[in-house]
Amino acid sequence: MHFSYATTVRTVTTVALLACLPGIASCSSNSAKLEQNQLPTVQVSVGQYRVTAELANTEETRQTGLMNREYLPNNNGMLFVFARTETQCMWMKNTLIDLDVAFADEQGRILNVEQMKAGTTDIHCSQGNARLALEMNLNWFTERRLGQGDIIKMPAQ
Repeated sequence: MHFSYATTVRTVTTVALLACLPGIASCSSNSAKLEQNQLPTVQVSVGQYRVTAELANTEETRQTGLMNREYLPNNNGMLFVFARTETQCMWMKNTLIDLDVAFADEQGRILNVEQMKAGTTDIHCSQGNARLALEMNLNWFTERRLGQGDIIKMPAQ
């Protein structure tokens, strides 16, 4: 089969770029993990319990959430602060640990708690207009008898 010089150069360039993609994706993934581990934290209270929560308050941090994490320490979680108060939904794609999510309104009142299985694309939504969502280890809310009507208290800012 006959290839022109331009076709050969194009083919070699394409093969070289494809060979580099796994390394580039790895760098991107490591960068996302580094950023994720450097999120600011806030102290929140849920009922009588204190929680250290990483703050996901930008579009990017809310989209990434707890993806690719292998472990979440006890009484630690992630607090999602949404730009608008409306029905909010989450899924667990690329999330490695089972989680609970408590959706709450603007006053921090829990609307509902959903249990979410790692790695699934099942959609979990708030039962009403939510401004916040607090993700914790699976059964965290149940073990503490917390749920609908309980308050997530945050710092004033």
